[in-house]
Formats: sequence, structure tokens, C-alpha cells
Amino acid sequence: VWLSSQGLPGTEGSSYTLMRFGPARAFALGARGFASRPPAVLSIQSHVCYGAAGNSAAVFPMRRLGVEVWPVNTVQFSNHTQYAEGWEGLPTPTEQIGLLAKGIERIGALGRCSAILSGYLGTEEQGGAVLDVVRRVKAANPAALYCCDPVMGHPAKGCVVPEGVQRHHAEASAASADVLCPNVLELGVMTRSEPDTPQAVVRAARALLGAGSARLVLVKHLAHAGLSPDDSFEMLLVGHEEAWHIATPLLPFGRPPVGVGDLTSALFLVGLLQVDCTLPTAPAAGGVYHSSPHAMLPPPGPVPLFGLLQGRSPKAALEHTAGAYFEVMRATSEAEEYELQLVAAQDGLVDPPRSFEAIALDA
Repeated sequence: VWLSSQGLPGTEGSSYTLMRFGPARAFALGARGFASRPPAVLSIQSHVCYGAAGNSAAVFPMRRLGVEVWPVNTVQFSNHTQYAEGWEGLPTPTEQIGLLAKGIERIGALGRCSAILSGYLGTEEQGGAVLDVVRRVKAANPAALYCCDPVMGHPAKGCVVPEGVQRHHAEASAASADVLCPNVLELGVMTRSEPDTPQAVVRAARALLGAGSARLVLVKHLAHAGLSPDDSFEMLLVGHEEAWHIATPLLPFGRPPVGVGDLTSALFLVGLLQVDCTLPTAPAAGGVYHSSPHAMLPPPGPVPLFGLLQGRSPKAALEHTAGAYFEVMRATSEAEEYELQLVAAQDGLVDPPRSFEAIALDA
């Protein structure tokens, strides 16, 4: 869709005369193109100089989808840690995480933050620093969401983080996040269970929902607990009352890429934040608009999955995540690369050429 500002009130002399909007996504037009800023995400994750993991897998896709991203790196490595040759680099000093947020606050920008996305933590102390930042952001903008990707390992490789980080996610992250994005291994760690079927995954996810402030749990990789783990990459989105399952075909890889979970969590968060032109502007029954135009949180307690946010519906956000994920994996597989081919797949991040339908799961 192309829109011109020519003839719109207040656009005289504007250098922004023609704008392109992707499918079902736009921000309110104003005198200089946008009346309101796009959502902004403070992304606190690992970073690699080469390749795609942590912020290096999340920042570019979020920006390509029209979201401002303020990256804070918990570690800075030369490459991800799955290379047999090893890696170089150091963790970020714990105090620097808070200092960076304090600096953003000092210039008056922290209140613009729409969401915090956290990923890999090197230490339990870094987890405490992240939650301090979450509290600081929410004090500046009560509508801000906290989306926690509790990175702890891979279903096929086991848990790779210290016990203190596992304990932090099982207790503090579970209690504090608005959206949780574990894989099935991480879900098991957080709930002290071993879910091995979709129904068991739903029960474990709802245990998390009942134990803290989270409204949604995206199980970003079902692995052995899926309906067809040998043929499909499966995700499961769970709310208090509804659950949605989605699957995409598995593609051939000599070495499966790293950073897939970082990518899917970022895509899903953007889907929740991104304004959808097709949604009504009036709040849903019981909903309360906060100071941010990007989020509408319902009152505490069990709520339907729909109506959670004033962006795409969670189901639609899941479907876009699956389509964009598949396009990245397709580009990576066709290039026979080990690292995610985000730049090559960038148009498919915005408008995935292949769509996948989320199916309601009775559980």
C-alpha cells in the first residue's frame, strides 16, 4: 500500500511525500509522515560479531519489521559457542546493564520503551540486573511489556547454563514476565517437569501462567513433545483459556543453525507490538489503555488469548512468526550455510511468501 502526504493537512513542505506500508501494518500519519513513533524494544541478550545469535539474530529482524531496537549485550563474543574451534570474548560487567538503562533514562527516552526483550544471561547476577531494568522501564511506562526468552539450552543438547541462571528463570523470570518464550527443555526446567506431549506442554505452560504475571507462553520449539517431530518444526502458544499449535516443514541442514529461538522470540514480540490496521480502535471489554499506544493489557486473572494486545492478535503474531522463520530457514538451507541468512531473507521477514495456519489445540 502506498500513501502520499500531498494534500494532507499540516504536510506542507514535508520531505516525506510517499510512504510504503507492508501488509496490515502502519502507524498514524502526521505532519512528517508518522504522528506517533514506532514501538521501541530494549533488547538485552548476547551478541556475536560474526553470525546470528542473541541480539545478532534479533535486532535486524525487529528493525526490518519497523521497530526501534535499543540493544544491550550481556556478552560479546567473536562467534557463537557451538563452533568446534571455540570463540573469543567476554561477558558484559553486570553493573553495565543497569548503567546503560540509567543513561537512557537520564536523556528522557526510557518512557518511550514499549517492551523489554531478554535472552541469554551469563550469570544469575545479570538476571537480577535485567529485572532492575524492567522495573525502571515500567516505572517510566507502565504499559511496557516484558518478554523473557529464558535461554538455557536446546532439547537435543541439554541445559548449558549454570544452576543459578536456571533458578533465576524458574523463580524470578516466571514471576515477572508478561510473555515467556521457552523451548520445551526450558519449560521443563521452569516447571520442574518433563512435558513430552502437546497436552503436557499446555499443562506446564499454564502452570507458569498461574504462578506469575505472564499472559502468554510461546513454546518456541516443541521438539520431541510435538505432534510430528521428525517432519516438522512446531511451536505452541498458550494462554489462560486457549492454545494454538503451528508447524512448518523441517528443512535439510548439514549443521542446524544456531539462534533460531532468538529469532522466533523477537518475531513474536514484534507481532504483538505492531499496529494492525484491521483491528478496531476501541478497547475490548474490560481492557484498559495505558500511556503507550502499542499495548492494551486486560485486568489480572484468566483472560481469552484474543484481545490481549492492541497489535496483531496473538494467533496472527504466531502465524507471521512461523512464516518469517520458515523463510529465513529456507534461505539458509538453500545457501548451505551454518549461520542464519537474515539479510538474504529480509523481504520474507516482512511479507513471508508462504503462510502457515495456527490450529486451536484442545487441551
